Order: sequence, then C-alpha cells, then structure tokens
Amino acid sequence: MSAPAAPVATAARLTNTHPALRPFWHPVVASADVPEATPVAVRLLDEAWVLVRIDGRVHALADRCPHRRVPLSAGRVVDGALECRYHGYRFAGDGACVRIPALDATTPIPPKACVATAAAVEGFGLVWLAPDPPRAPLLDDAPYRDPEFDTFVSGPFVTTVGASVLTDNFLDAAHFPFLHADTFGVDDDGRPVLDVTRDGWTIVQRTTRVTGGPQLTGNVVMHYEYVVAAPFSVALTLTGPEMGTNVIWSFCCPVTENRSVWWLVHAYDDLGHDAASIDAARDFQTRVGVEDLGILERMEDPNVTLDLRDEVHTRADLGTVEYRRLLRAVVDALGAEAEPAAPVRAGVSA
Repeated sequence: MSAPAAPVATAARLTNTHPALRPFWHPVVASADVPEATPVAVRLLDEAWVLVRIDGRVHALADRCPHRRVPLSAGRVVDGALECRYHGYRFAGDGACVRIPALDATTPIPPKACVATAAAVEGFGLVWLAPDPPRAPLLDDAPYRDPEFDTFVSGPFVTTVGASVLTDNFLDAAHFPFLHADTFGVDDDGRPVLDVTRDGWTIVQRTTRVTGGPQLTGNVVMHYEYVVAAPFSVALTLTGPEMGTNVIWSFCCPVTENRSVWWLVHAYDDLGHDAASIDAARDFQTRVGVEDLGILERMEDPNVTLDLRDEVHTRADLGTVEYRRLLRAVVDALGAEAEPAAPVRAGVSA
C-alpha cells in the first residue's frame, strides 16, 4: 500500500485572529460580569477592549487612551463618561472625547482625541462585540427569554482550541458513539443521515439520532436541528418522545491566537424549574464538553482548514463540509460587500 498523500501545503486555516472575523458578532463576557459604571477589560481577536455600562447600556471602546496609550479599563466612570486614570481625559460611549483637564474651557478638543469603538449588544446572558459593522444578526434567543424554559450554562471552558474547531465539533453528528460513549452516544451507530442547507451566513442541519441524558428513562430516538450562524454560533434544538424542547447554544469567543472561550448555553422546558434537575443537566453537559476537549486539545493545529483537499470526508460530514465552505465565504468576503451565494442545497433527506 502506498503512503497516504501529504496534506496540501497551501491549505489555509481560519485562525482566531483572522481579520475576516471582525464584521461578525462574538461573545466576550457574561452580562452579569459588567456592572453599572465599572470598566471591564476584555480581549477579542487579540485586541484589547474595555466595556462600560452607562445607564444600563453596554458600550465597547478600544482599551487605549489616545493621549499616552494607557488602558482605559484602569479608569472610572464620572458623569456618564469613562475617565482615564492617568490624565483625566473623559470619553463618551461613542468614543468621543468630552473633557481634557489640561485644556481650558475655551480651547476645542482635538478631533484626534477620540477612541475607536465596537458594536455591542446583549443576548443569551452574554455581551457580544463586532469590531466592524456586523454582516449578520445574532441567533434567535426567544427560548432563552421564555419563562417556561429553565436556563443554565455549561462552562465557560477556556481552551487552546480554535473557535472554528470548537464549532465544527459541535456540528459533527458522527462522533457521538466514540467520544461520548460514557454520556449520551452509547447506542448511536455513527452513521448520521443529514439534511443540510445553507442560506447566506446560516447553515441548517437536521438528523435523527439515538440519545441518552439525565432527564430520560433510557436512550431514545431524538430529532436534532442545528442552526449555524457565521462564524462561531450554533443553536441545537432537541425534540423527542420523552422530552419537550431542549435548546443548546454553542458560542465561541476567539480571544487570542491560542486561546478561546466556549460557552454552552441551555434552555430546557422539561425540567419543571426543579433545582436538582437543573444541576444534574448542567453537570451532564459539562461532562460532555470535557469529553470534547479531551480530544480536541490534543490536535497539533486546532484550527479548521479551508481547503477541502486537506482532509478525508464522507456523507456523515455533509454539515461540517458545508461549514468549511461557510468559513471560506467569511474569508472571501473580507473587504467585499457581497453576501455569500445562497441558497445552496448540500445534503440528502433521511
């Protein structure tokens, strides 16, 4: 037998700091960790930002004063503006400088004395930033806001795995009986039949699998529907005969080249607001996340390749192949106004 072909040497990979990721939403911190009038330092795409909540609204400014480049996150909020601790320059939520103590009241503030900003919104209990104007909206958070659902978070997990690989793993329906044999995948056959479509910046993948879990009496047939929003957000809705509707969102923040934060946000309508059941579900899903990281953190290069020739693919990979095409569209759109071609049919029905 001949030796396997070497990977394509020029295969591009989507790393955590690729500039094509700037015009998309990324979660950076839990909303509860950004109190009123208290600056909070965060990092996204290896860029420093400061979050400040003023009158209930979160603003994101570059964490560097234009005067002497010290971090604004070391400052404080005074009269509704972020004040630099070094020389007292003050900045409004839109980045405009509103006060320079060294200037008298008759001297205009130089236009250069402003701070770059990022778009900031809140959803799913998280603060999201888009350094450049976002190309696509957040996923729908209606189940998370529905009082009939119990919500909780697994993680967040801090890892060396790239946000692209974490998202690819969450979408992968073929690894259940192997990596998750000790949790929910024991009776799965590892041969998912997938229905996959893509429309713009969104992928929808549907399949039916055998699944187990703490709120089930045993392993049952369950319907999986994944909705992927570029680049690193996935909503997984689970429905089955012994349960209501469980939604799991996978959100990944590309912090630096070698650091990601992975949130698994859950909304279940079959736990009956019972604290013990919620804790059991959280512990179970945390075990699942640890199982995933146990193999992903062993990868030599934990970033998704954008060249399909660099890997082997089967029909069980229809969704993850389409995800690679979506990421390629993200990169190709850098500096362009056009949306990716859509809709595209990429799968077969069960």
